[in-house]
Amino acid sequence: MHQPTDIHWKAFKRILRYVLGTSHDGLVFRPGDSSVIAFSDADYAGNPDDCRSTRGYCIFFGSNLVSWSSKKQPTVSHSSTESEYRQLALNAMELSWIQQLLQELHVSLPSPPLLWCDNTSSIALASNPIFHARTKHIAVDYHYVCELVLVGSLHVRYVSTHTQLADIFTKGLPLPRFAFLKSKLLRSSHISLQGDNRDGDKSAHNQALQYL
Repeated sequence: MHQPTDIHWKAFKRILRYVLGTSHDGLVFRPGDSSVIAFSDADYAGNPDDCRSTRGYCIFFGSNLVSWSSKKQPTVSHSSTESEYRQLALNAMELSWIQQLLQELHVSLPSPPLLWCDNTSSIALASNPIFHARTKHIAVDYHYVCELVLVGSLHVRYVSTHTQLADIFTKGLPLPRFAFLKSKLLRSSHISLQGDNRDGDKSAHNQALQYL
């Protein structure tokens, strides 16, 4: 930053205090199933300086957190659907890389990766890539996620915002909410991630609740 203000300095000191206060935190890895499940989220126009969205994701191998990211999107999104859809596409690429890595390690997956998102419009766009007026400006390369969904290499499902683990990577949260999500990420052995739901009587919301 070329011209930091007092607000930025206070934010920087807050980050340092957080790092100091959480130095004892860490990940716990436990043996388990070989399913791959990801949570994708984006905070639309959350940056007050340039109105860009903050994107985040976390990926689990079985019950173990193996990949995560929090980063500002490089361009301004025109809608929450666009910001969430861009993140879905980036997650799809990351999941494809993880699949390829597991294949090289001779690890077979019981089912295609499952990607959870809390934006129904972006899920619909991933399942039916129609270029209508509100989405035709989205770059073609972001429709990579559509190809994976259409050929069955990736499942995209809806999860409520309350059970969206990636929410912690996209915005500042109240302390109880932040502590709750952090505990689910760090204590990965306490999360039950089962892969795709094959019980037609369960709703997607109830399925997501069992992960928590």
